[in-house]
Amino acid sequence: MSRRTIIVSEEKKEYEVKINTLMDQYARVMFVTIENVRSQQIHNIRRELRGKGVLVMGKKTLQRKIVENRANRADASENDKAFHEKTSKMELLRYNTGLLFTNEDAATICDMLEKHRIQAPARVGSIAPVDVIVPAGNTGLEPTMTSFFQALNIATKITKGTVDILNEKQVVTTGEKVDNSTATLLAKLKIFPFFYRMEVKSMWDRGVVFDAADLSVTETVVEQLLINGIQNIAALSLGAGIPTEASLPIAVTDAFKKLVAASIATKYDFNDFGAGQSIKDAREGKLAAAAPAAAALSLIHI
Repeated sequence: MSRRTIIVSEEKKEYEVKINTLMDQYARVMFVTIENVRSQQIHNIRRELRGKGVLVMGKKTLQRKIVENRANRADASENDKAFHEKTSKMELLRYNTGLLFTNEDAATICDMLEKHRIQAPARVGSIAPVDVIVPAGNTGLEPTMTSFFQALNIATKITKGTVDILNEKQVVTTGEKVDNSTATLLAKLKIFPFFYRMEVKSMWDRGVVFDAADLSVTETVVEQLLINGIQNIAALSLGAGIPTEASLPIAVTDAFKKLVAASIATKYDFNDFGAGQSIKDAREGKLAAAAPAAAALSLIHI
């Protein structure tokens, strides 16, 4: 029986070369969704990505095959094999997903994508990404428009020839489809409730896949978590009487304060570490007024 010959088009070959080149060049791959994202938005994002990364769209079947072939090569790295394993297991190369190759940190790319977020009306049949609430107040619409409000059970009254909404009303819930009546009413009220942008759903970074929640953790958040942790360790160390690197500055500061207090009580002066001025201020009654500022300063140094 003759073997079937598989003919691969030049276009597919070039696409495979492109994907492999990008995977060699960039350490991070962001998996982005483009639901409701307009072509002009994508064009603007690609333009701003120049020098920072490359956005690649394409058929997911072909992308999965390229990743599989790369992992099965004789010279495949552990990173290539892991990428194939993770993308297959987590089904990252499916649906309307784009690949954004970059060496920039996640926060930089996410901030850039946020800049290209656009406001849009609620279209019939679209899935609501957020709850939509129609606020109370004057709408400026003529009384003939009351039928739209009645269809959505929105209480109204006529004031000076225009429709007033008596109470705010939620007309769409997150995840629901927008029906025709709701879309028409929101359009007439000039309410554009939805914002669309390219969303990062996960990111591959040298063997690890981070989800959207992980990527929302900024350096500022991490820094604050570390500071809180150090403060907790210091408190435990002081309470248990076990000295640690975290509690040492506080212990030294407390000891210095006790020395100053003993000096004031015994009239024995010493000038080390600026104690002389503190003792002098205390005896002249100035230390009490300066205490809050001094305490704040000591905490900053600690």
